[in-house]
Amino acid sequence: MKVKFCGAARTVTGSAHLVTLDDGYNILLDCGLYQGREEKFNAYNSRWFFNPSEINCLVLSHAHIDHCGRIPKLVKDGFTGKIYSTSATRDLCAIMLLDSAKIQENDAEYLNRKLKKRGLDSDAKPLYTSDDVIPAIEKYVGIGYKNKYYIHKDVTIEFRDAGHILGSASVTLEIKNKDGQTIRLGFSGDVGRPSRPILRDPDPMEELDYLICESTYGGEKHKTLPQDYDGLLQIIIRTCLQKKGKLIIPAFSVGRTQEIVYTLDKLATEGRLPHIPVYVDSPLAVNATEIFRMHPDC
Repeated sequence: MKVKFCGAARTVTGSAHLVTLDDGYNILLDCGLYQGREEKFNAYNSRWFFNPSEINCLVLSHAHIDHCGRIPKLVKDGFTGKIYSTSATRDLCAIMLLDSAKIQENDAEYLNRKLKKRGLDSDAKPLYTSDDVIPAIEKYVGIGYKNKYYIHKDVTIEFRDAGHILGSASVTLEIKNKDGQTIRLGFSGDVGRPSRPILRDPDPMEELDYLICESTYGGEKHKTLPQDYDGLLQIIIRTCLQKKGKLIIPAFSVGRTQEIVYTLDKLATEGRLPHIPVYVDSPLAVNATEIFRMHPDC
């Protein structure tokens, strides 16, 4: 067995790790988009460290774009295998990837207009379009937590709740090598914090032989939930009541927005939230909230 790191190494974005078995079977763990404005990110996103047509299957930890954002391009460039994820991740990817495609289409159109005005060649193209997303979503296979599933005659995968976003999972691969020994390879995905609203706590993985682990906030000390609630409430009171202003909260459409709405609802139910109008100005966030409703299993 060989492991090749194709992204999210010495950085926190563009997750992609290639596992090649003794018989040449290729398993890709995540297929994320590098996110950032640097030119090197554009170069990374447009090329592969492997041949997409030689990847036999993809195992996806969760639906954040830095973990799933290049899947339509992978399919467009020749990948024909199955994509294994939790059902909630599959449903979130449908809206997340369509949104990503639309942003790329708009960015390319804007850049071409800008270049044309300057009299320069205008041939900017998105990595993929909305039309490329549907063939990718059709390849998804939804698997429940703690169900061992064969993806190869010698390999099973098991998802465990990572507590990061809806449907997020750690991945355990049980691989029988050519000597008949079983190797347990783990991939953490992104690990969530315990005691978060809405989502369950991360479910520990069983004992492993090897672990690929993220450590983005490994050295950070986080506030506890009561402090989060009280801190938000004080900001609302100071901004909206005392200063008669408007509070604008930029938040990720999946996960963060739902937690904020949940927190506001909790404060309102307790009679602590002032009577002020609350708006969620994001169609993607509203659609994601509906997917949360569809998955009480998470």
